[in-house]
Amino acid sequence: MPYVAGVDGCPAGWFVVQVEFDREVIWEEHHLCPTIAEVLSLTPPPRVIGLDIPIGLLDEPVEGGRECDRQARKVLGSPRSSSIFSPPSRSALSCSTFAEGRKWGLNRQSYSILPKVREVEQVISPRHQARIREVHPEVSFFVLDGLTPLEHRKRSATGREARTSLLERHFFQLADGLGKFPRGQVGVDDILDAYICAWTAMRIFNGEAGCLPDNPPLDTRGLEMAIWY
Repeated sequence: MPYVAGVDGCPAGWFVVQVEFDREVIWEEHHLCPTIAEVLSLTPPPRVIGLDIPIGLLDEPVEGGRECDRQARKVLGSPRSSSIFSPPSRSALSCSTFAEGRKWGLNRQSYSILPKVREVEQVISPRHQARIREVHPEVSFFVLDGLTPLEHRKRSATGREARTSLLERHFFQLADGLGKFPRGQVGVDDILDAYICAWTAMRIFNGEAGCLPDNPPLDTRGLEMAIWY
């Protein structure tokens, strides 16, 4: 049976839910990996990894970000479009302070993920994208909920309940994952986002997923700039 994984960054590194499935999920396992390199070395090796971090970057900042970011905002509409913020450009990866990052167009959200983006940038290459795909959780939740944007933010109690309810239709060890790890290591929203990435990874493996845009452009390193759902 195929294995896939969903991955999201968290305070302790990277939270991973690894899934074996046939027509439905038959096995789940949770990992806290300190580095993205360790994620890529998981055994059994996931056939597809859905990763909630930007892959493929613009060299210089552009208003609105990449084409996939702009299209994702249009798909979600207000207010969920605000969850799609422009990732750091490659020229901003060396920034060490927020003041410096602002000169390269970074807001607080994009600056907060800068270390994770930098870490992925250091290890990923075009050949990795045969199995590692960028996923944005809110776009995938939109698809999972019948092309309906979720009404509440993921960090609100109502938003967490809505996302948990949707995921529990497909996964049977979500509650175990939510209760297993200290909140200082991994947040509830990190776990929920990793799970929706795993759901998307299953769709990618089955040939059911789509991506924004339909024909993704490549960055100057040859990396595809696309959000998969």
